[in-house]
Amino acid sequence: MGAGRWPLRGFSACLPALLLVAMSALASGCGFHLRGSAALPPSMAVTFISSDQPFSSLADDFSAALKLHDVRVTQERSEATAVLNILENDVETRVLSVNTSGKVLEYDILQTITFSVVTAGSETLVPEQSLSLNRDYIFSSTDVLGKQREDKVVRANLQSNIVNLAMLRIAAAAR
Repeated sequence: MGAGRWPLRGFSACLPALLLVAMSALASGCGFHLRGSAALPPSMAVTFISSDQPFSSLADDFSAALKLHDVRVTQERSEATAVLNILENDVETRVLSVNTSGKVLEYDILQTITFSVVTAGSETLVPEQSLSLNRDYIFSSTDVLGKQREDKVVRANLQSNIVNLAMLRIAAAAR
């Protein structure tokens, strides 16, 4: 074994780890954050979700998203440091196209939410604002059960995406 070769062999074994550390340092130094990792305002540490439908899937999705941001969601308004108000949740299904015999070929689902965030002291963190998203899907009258499942999946993904957009807006208010 040559005297000058052994340090290189040890270095090449550590190279992947060193590259990973270097890339992490560069990525964090440029302001890069993983999606969903934006910090929420500190005043939202304990949040109450106010909604006309408190046991809806939208309230559940907001609760899960807040918990991912290390926010404690409370059922007691008096414990809360902030209140997330879900003012509107409107889901509309529209026919996009029909065949020559008048049977539906495509649907479009449009979901619009309106929300705001205020602190326990009634300071507005996020003023009332609306978000809308839509998704379309092809419908087949020969596969009704499969299309019903697809409809549920499309609606769930649509709602998840709209909640993520709302969380980004809330995080932007913290800056």
